[in-house]
Amino acid sequence: MRGYYRLLNHEFSSMLRAVVFLCVGTIVSPLLFLNAAMKGYDRYSVHQRFEDIYASSGCIIVFLIYFAALCVFFLKSIYANYWGSKSIYTYLTLPVKREAVYFSKLSAFSVCMMMLLASQLVSVMLGYSLVTAKVASIHEGEYVMNNGLFLAFIRSDFLRLLLPLSFSGLLSTVSIGIALITGVYYGALCERSKRYWGFIFIVAALAVMINVLGKRTEQSFYTPGNHLYLASAALLVLSGFFVWHSIRLMKKGAIA
Repeated sequence: MRGYYRLLNHEFSSMLRAVVFLCVGTIVSPLLFLNAAMKGYDRYSVHQRFEDIYASSGCIIVFLIYFAALCVFFLKSIYANYWGSKSIYTYLTLPVKREAVYFSKLSAFSVCMMMLLASQLVSVMLGYSLVTAKVASIHEGEYVMNNGLFLAFIRSDFLRLLLPLSFSGLLSTVSIGIALITGVYYGALCERSKRYWGFIFIVAALAVMINVLGKRTEQSFYTPGNHLYLASAALLVLSGFFVWHSIRLMKKGAIA
């Protein structure tokens, strides 16, 4: 375990500066977009819901860009081990189990992903405060909606994905996150080891995720989510396969 913690510290330290930059951008950028969207806001447009303003201002697209940037940066950190001094050979000769090498990078990516999601939730709350302050300044605040943020998380498809309000939704979000994290890493390892047939399983996981996201944006909070349990189980099984085969490739030294 000591080797794992040391590797985790090294991996996370190497990613921290870029991740902090992405997190700050995730928090600040939506506020700028919301502020621009609320120019000319008056008593005739004050009836708009927060989640509608948030979506129309482009904040969701901004988050997706930062999310994609984090995935690209993680891939860069993997391929950086094959450039220059080719440190991948050093990793594979360390006196630790190959599982520790694998899970250290995977854990670092998971922590970075959670930091980005936490930053997004902070951005949503700050954005709501910004919108509320603007609404409160119009006609002595009579248009301010009580519990507007809570209602936004119930009504918004995007916000329900980030912070589900049901167990099936929570399980679905967690399974999607695990499949994304393990799938991105597995794809890079398949490419490095020339096991291109592994991309079939990645495509299968993407198909399940797209189907689930489509279903979740169609259903309301009160709609039963029995299909989500099946999709979540499929994603977790695929994630387990990604982890198992990734470790197998590392143990065989096929990625060097």
